[in-house]
Amino acid sequence: MKLSRTAWNNVIIFSVMTIILLINATNDRLFPDGESENDASLLPEHSIILTLKVNISDNRQLAFERVGKAWQMTSQGVLLDLSNQQIDQMIFTWQQTTGLVQADDIEVDGMKAIEVLINTATSENELVYLLYPLVDQLLVFNSQKQLWLALPKAVSHQLIPNQ
Repeated sequence: MKLSRTAWNNVIIFSVMTIILLINATNDRLFPDGESENDASLLPEHSIILTLKVNISDNRQLAFERVGKAWQMTSQGVLLDLSNQQIDQMIFTWQQTTGLVQADDIEVDGMKAIEVLINTATSENELVYLLYPLVDQLLVFNSQKQLWLALPKAVSHQLIPNQ
């Protein structure tokens, strides 16, 4: 069986197309994302935080605002002295932390939540989170997604500097 030059070109083109389709169809199996379906991040991917306000109680509040490349911290009713490096670490933790998705029927009656309000460059609306520090974990309620996340207790000290 002898093929002409044009026929061989067609064979090569269809072979390459078949390989491309095969790779695209099996891409998820070959290269998994690494995140389980029960994990969810606190902030949307690639979010840049502009302001972060932590309302610990009615008369205690921390506010962090991006000023150029540094952070400006203002506090009301809280004595706290953080370096720019510590604030950068806290912001980085907010951007990178993922938690385990919890059932929707969590009851937190009688517990006082720590409210965190975040403005990002990618979102028009202010993101609202309610944090409930427990003995062994930190529960976070994402008000936008109506989603409960559980985080390790050690992360609560990185997300809320006054804890």
